[in-house]
Amino acid sequence: MQTTSVPHRKSWKQDLAPYLEIDRRRSLGQIASVVLPYVGVWVVAAIVHPSALIGVGLGLVATVFLLLFTPYRWWQREHSLHHAHTGNLDARGPGEIYTMTLAEYESASRIRRLGYRAYRNPLLMLLLGPSLVFLFERRFPQRGMTRRILFSVVLTNVALAAWATGWSALVGWGPYLLIQGTTLVAGGAVAAWMLYVQHQYEDTYYRAAGDWQFELAALQGSSFLALPRVLAWAVGNANYHHVHHLSAKIPNYRLRAAHEQQPMFARTPVVTVRGSVAALRLKLWDEERECLVRFPYRSANVRVEAPACPNTRSTPTAWSTTRSSARARVSEQS
Repeated sequence: MQTTSVPHRKSWKQDLAPYLEIDRRRSLGQIASVVLPYVGVWVVAAIVHPSALIGVGLGLVATVFLLLFTPYRWWQREHSLHHAHTGNLDARGPGEIYTMTLAEYESASRIRRLGYRAYRNPLLMLLLGPSLVFLFERRFPQRGMTRRILFSVVLTNVALAAWATGWSALVGWGPYLLIQGTTLVAGGAVAAWMLYVQHQYEDTYYRAAGDWQFELAALQGSSFLALPRVLAWAVGNANYHHVHHLSAKIPNYRLRAAHEQQPMFARTPVVTVRGSVAALRLKLWDEERECLVRFPYRSANVRVEAPACPNTRSTPTAWSTTRSSARARVSEQS
């Protein structure tokens, strides 16, 4: 089997340095391109006083430009923790969809298994869960918050209260709740789906802390989601998630160029929209086979092994060939 080397940190940082340049004019243009249409939807609603059907339609249009109701400093902290620990089995938690190993699931109590099954149910994970997070979980102070994060939470809540009160006075509480509720559910579902397909696919990357490598977590454990150009714009080029995970300071409008121009990204796992549907059936990380698998099941009180690793990707990746050599290097260093 051919071995592909993992990019050295100093080398890839040098290669990606040109993409770190910020174009302030382009940045402001991007902000305007989503804020103005989003406010425009509400102006239309205030003028036409929409029926229920039109209100849902306006809510879906607003979803394309939705600014999620997340306190910035809180998001910044969760985002940093996610980048620092993604794929690390000993540091699972903030900013990710929690994934149990097959061994953990098999040794868990019946109640915990049922809870995990509910948590990983696509309907709950994509529809109910995100709505609850954006409505409640990020609205209140939590243990461990700094004063700066707490101020961000309070300021965001005040701004949201002012937003809701103002537009409700203009369009009415009923239409407001309908439009805003639609954007909340639809936008939350898209956000949860993106988070899922960016890390949850057959040969993603999970390792114990001693074997974990930042570069492999970014290049093997973060996917490139193949989307048409218009949809890539709608999600802010978040489909180039592997580039973002390797270098989070690259502006979103330079992610595509880095992906297309840098050879290191050619071997990143590719996920299609169709493949992401199949990936929703993957629930557990099998440490022995190094892949995500479905839940094991029982037939006539006889336990049946979890199905073999399915093929949910559209393109094979060469990064998987680095696993044995990566473990060997870790062993040599220790």
